[in-house]
Amino acid sequence: MQKDIYKLKKIEVKSFDTKTLKSTLKIYFTRNEQMQEFSHDFELRNPVEIVNKILLEIKKKDKIIVEDSDDVLKNIYIQRIENEEELEAKMLNFFQVLCSKCAKLKSMTKAPEYMRIYDEIKITKFIF
Repeated sequence: MQKDIYKLKKIEVKSFDTKTLKSTLKIYFTRNEQMQEFSHDFELRNPVEIVNKILLEIKKKDKIIVEDSDDVLKNIYIQRIENEEELEAKMLNFFQVLCSKCAKLKSMTKAPEYMRIYDEIKITKFIF
């Protein structure tokens, strides 16, 4: 039986476009205690969709190689994200706040307040 355990470590905003509300997020995670990372572009409008895409992207990072074998246990492959339910809830809360800031930014008319929110979005990090 092959088993991979993933742990999400950090998500940070690398770039952000105010017109399209698109952002490049860099996701850091471990797979069996080995650090890995990837970047992905997201539209910061739907937090549930972002969370699901990140979790799916983490799980599909590996190619599963199944060898023909007489031993049934060798053909079983387990992928698990540690504390997935808790992690999903925390990520959802993080992205809800981030998406609401982005929506607020679209209706902002005062320059100081606009720049304050923009700077908050640009330096946002999620550390688990």
